[in-house]
Amino acid sequence: MDNILNRNGIREYSKRYAEKVVETYFHDTETIAGEQIKSLTSIKQVNLFVIKGLFEEWQKETSRLESPYFNYDSSEVQAALTAFMNVLSKNIQIEKKAFLPLVERAVEESILLIFSPFDFYDHLTEHYHAEISAESLLKIIRYIKINKNILDAIIKKLEVTGHSKVDMDTYRTILTEVLHEIESEPEDIDEYYDAFNEIETLNESDIYGQQKEEVIEPQTTEIPFGEPAEKEAGPSINDVLASNEPNLAEIHESQCVENLSASLSINQRFMFQNALFDGNEELMSTTLDSLENCQTKKEAMDYIYSTFPHWNIEGEEFEEFVELIEKKFS
Repeated sequence: MDNILNRNGIREYSKRYAEKVVETYFHDTETIAGEQIKSLTSIKQVNLFVIKGLFEEWQKETSRLESPYFNYDSSEVQAALTAFMNVLSKNIQIEKKAFLPLVERAVEESILLIFSPFDFYDHLTEHYHAEISAESLLKIIRYIKINKNILDAIIKKLEVTGHSKVDMDTYRTILTEVLHEIESEPEDIDEYYDAFNEIETLNESDIYGQQKEEVIEPQTTEIPFGEPAEKEAGPSINDVLASNEPNLAEIHESQCVENLSASLSINQRFMFQNALFDGNEELMSTTLDSLENCQTKKEAMDYIYSTFPHWNIEGEEFEEFVELIEKKFS
């Protein structure tokens, strides 16, 4: 089964991250302008999503422009509104209180896009009522820099259908087809969680929920009768409680694998399915089940070599897949 995203955890992390960024920027200023937003954080995707949030707020405001006396839908008025928007975009001036929720939402959407592209593109449906169109997606593609190829493929499929709009169920079907057909890998997450950690430590529990806590068994030492027990130096309870939670990389590196399928992150499942199994989800599932029945690492690797002789054993995907097998039988 896939890892289930911890949406509350992502939301809470986004708030913490946004508060630190905003507090730092507004320490000695009262407003922020467009040029400053472009370089607000070291993560370009976050900055772009802040700008996207402004664009969406503008859309909400213009959608309320109705009048029994004037035709706001005419081409001339729409052209004038576009020109007006261009002028406004050069005169952005936002105070701290209004800016904070924009950053929170931008961080949350960035985490979804980086760590689970499927959930991000499925999350887009939350912004539309009953239908979604290629035109509406084209309006946001300029703000997408990570896993953009998925959105490109979705738009192309929508255009091929010949329909200006599709309902949400059809959109999700198209999204699933794209993820099965796409050949390129999802973005490497390493550089991104390092960038998030510069401001606020990002843990696996923030993204996927709490991990099972390790139970530390007390150690007892037999003491000869009549001899006083020497107090052995060691970490106190306070030391244990105050210890830092491992970050995302450390958890993935040290984590033992009990069940191959359950251990796959969403990005790993996406990568393996497309790079090793030609997008065939059923083939990947049956292969993982067969590996679970193996008794040793050698038996598992013999199965892989005999079943998939065409795999590139020097490829990054193969190496990462073998690493999981090694953890399984270590």
